[in-house]
Amino acid sequence: MLYFDTHAHYDWKEFDKDRKELFEEFERKLCGLVNIGINIESVSKVIEYAKKYSYMYYSIGIHPMEVEKEISINSIEQIIKNEVENKSSKLVAIGETGLDYHFDYPIELQKEYFIEQIKLANKYSLPIIIHSRESQEDVEKILRENPVIKTGIMHCYSGTPEMSKKFVEMGYYLGIGGPVTRYKDIQETVGITPIDRIVIETDSPVLPPEPFEKHSRNNSLYLNYIVNKIAEIKGLSEDEVIKYTTQNAYKVYGIRN
Repeated sequence: MLYFDTHAHYDWKEFDKDRKELFEEFERKLCGLVNIGINIESVSKVIEYAKKYSYMYYSIGIHPMEVEKEISINSIEQIIKNEVENKSSKLVAIGETGLDYHFDYPIELQKEYFIEQIKLANKYSLPIIIHSRESQEDVEKILRENPVIKTGIMHCYSGTPEMSKKFVEMGYYLGIGGPVTRYKDIQETVGITPIDRIVIETDSPVLPPEPFEKHSRNNSLYLNYIVNKIAEIKGLSEDEVIKYTTQNAYKVYGIRN
């Protein structure tokens, strides 16, 4: 069975030496891959990749760690508008956006960009991809005050199992990646989350699964390690996990398969 990687960053410099070779290998292993736009330059690259490879899709957004660049929301919206009007567009989501409290980025500015991108998701009837590092309570508050019609994915979910229930009850999917092979709290979250609310992701080139070193380069060929751990936790076969997570990816991103 083929995997669907719901979140990756193949425009990053870590792939400059072998990007084309990896993309060609992915054609044999993946039924879908979403490259995530995080700024204007990133967006132009992920659109270009999706035009070349049938299994690739993309999102458009401003990452919380990019907010100090003061990228114009209007310029992002114009790109989104053009893509929505383009019948051959493979735009599937807004983001990634959200809040990151791990590093010292202006919190109020992050919140402003987050809310503005929620508005774009609703205006253009798209789901949203949410980054929520050490910020789950504020993310939940903003989402309750500013509901996203199409909901979306809590990318690389790393909050408490208790908080995960709240996001799932709000209609969100949990993005599960390499950290599930290392951390007990994420394993507990997977254990209590219905399989129809889980999608798999790599966040390549970061967050590789065990047995790889934490800071080695990740890529979508490692999805099998994530699937194996989810299968172990849920008491399912690996094929069942691939089947469910792929169906979930198609559903949340509105892709007809």
